[in-house]
Amino acid sequence: MSRPDTSSGSCRQALDTGEKPAGGAPVPAADPAGRARLSSAAARRGQALLIRYLIGGSVINALVTSLAALFLLSLGAAPFHLGVLATVSQVDKVMRLAGVPLMGRLGKARLLALGRALSGAATAGLVAVALSCGAQSDGGRAGIWLALVGLAARGLLLHTGNTAWWPLVQDNTSGSAVGSFITRMRVPQRLIEIGLPLAVGWYLGTQPAPARFAPLFAGAVLAALLSAWWARGVPERAPAPADQGLWQRLRQVVAVPAIRRYSSYLMVRTFLRFAAFPFFVVVLTGRGLPFSQAVWLTSLMALGQILSLYFWGRLVDAHGTRPAISLSLLLVFCAWPAWLFVPGGGLPLLLWAALYYLGYGVAEAGLQMGHTRAMMGVVPEQYQGEGFAVVIYAAAFGGGVGGLVGGAAFEWVAQLEAGTRFEPALVYLAALQAGVVLQWLMSRRLHGYADEPSLYRLATCRVRWAR
Repeated sequence: MSRPDTSSGSCRQALDTGEKPAGGAPVPAADPAGRARLSSAAARRGQALLIRYLIGGSVINALVTSLAALFLLSLGAAPFHLGVLATVSQVDKVMRLAGVPLMGRLGKARLLALGRALSGAATAGLVAVALSCGAQSDGGRAGIWLALVGLAARGLLLHTGNTAWWPLVQDNTSGSAVGSFITRMRVPQRLIEIGLPLAVGWYLGTQPAPARFAPLFAGAVLAALLSAWWARGVPERAPAPADQGLWQRLRQVVAVPAIRRYSSYLMVRTFLRFAAFPFFVVVLTGRGLPFSQAVWLTSLMALGQILSLYFWGRLVDAHGTRPAISLSLLLVFCAWPAWLFVPGGGLPLLLWAALYYLGYGVAEAGLQMGHTRAMMGVVPEQYQGEGFAVVIYAAAFGGGVGGLVGGAAFEWVAQLEAGTRFEPALVYLAALQAGVVLQWLMSRRLHGYADEPSLYRLATCRVRWAR
């Protein structure tokens, strides 16, 4: 059968793979100050330094962020403490607003570097906590709360500096394909997240004492200092003239309907994620999965991301955010029954967890790509600091509430006796996984959604062109 006539342009537009924004996709507002964009050479240099900075962050995440829950468990933490950790990891983002005036005074690159360096100093406090608890398997209540304070201080300092992250990305990617840059940025990041956790898991063993974490945290301090050095050289555009006060600019940002809808969507997204994801490891380790294998699961999740990044980047650059977000949420929704059939332990449990985390990584890569593309499009360039701060605040609020509510809810359901053949804790995780339907409904309100092709349209056009 011959190919369908494309004179109407419907399928040609839906399947166009050129690297240009999809029809109706949000475009950053013009800069009223008329500030010149960075030269191509400066932008390429800036993108390379931003990628190096992110690589340093990936090392730190593998040595601190991904181990925070396991470190608390080695100190004898309860699910409630993990819920507090999830909340802390979101509440520390309130410092994004404090970083806005600092960004105007210090400059974007200098603020980014300073925040990373000071967060490294706070990480040194975690080294002290790990060593002070010695070789015992239970660090006691004091050790748990000291670790939480150290993690909170690290996050507060880091996110003060990270106020400048997205403005610098926007400065160095204006006029280029965002999906292509994000792909180049994420690939080395995910490669580190594949390899480093394997070594970390082997080093920690099955039931590590708190002191075993000290060298890992010390390595994170060195990575923080190195990535801070890289951040100092990132080129940046001149800041927009501050002819209004901070609160006036915030009101201008919040008045943009596209930002309000995107922020609402992110609140739902982070609530659902942080009410469930931190407790995956509790279920798996409670069923006998060794700590070392629990760390390796992050490598599999990173592998799922890196295998699919090129696909997601091409999809976003060609068709916008709608198909990437919809397909990712469909993958997450289809996996919810898996929680009702978690094996009891041994090799079946490891295989189940490996397949689940691999697929979860694929879905997360698509969501992150779609979210980034949407965020870069709705934040006006003349309100970079305030716009990205509002978006991050919305995500932090949803994640903070989700962590607290999820921690209390999970601890409560974990103590219930099973009324059916399914454990209450597994039913809880399955229900939240299915709850991404609400997230999908919210995604339909994002700016440009109606003008971007649906999954059905893309799929039917692919079938017609394949014939």
